[in-house]
Amino acid sequence: MRPIAMLQGLLSAIAEMLLSAAWSAIVRFFGLENVVEIVTAVFGLGCIVIGFTVYLLGGQ
Repeated sequence: MRPIAMLQGLLSAIAEMLLSAAWSAIVRFFGLENVVEIVTAVFGLGCIVIGFTVYLLGGQ
């Protein structure tokens, strides 16, 4: 296995653990009812960021 692939796998695992911990904290802090609204907002912002990135990279 190449060192870059190993590093990428390690970073992916760390990011996955951090996201899992963050979602657990959000659920505990806000309660389950508000999580749906938060997820919708985060998803919308993610779509905007992805669209803006594609626009910037596509224009070059």
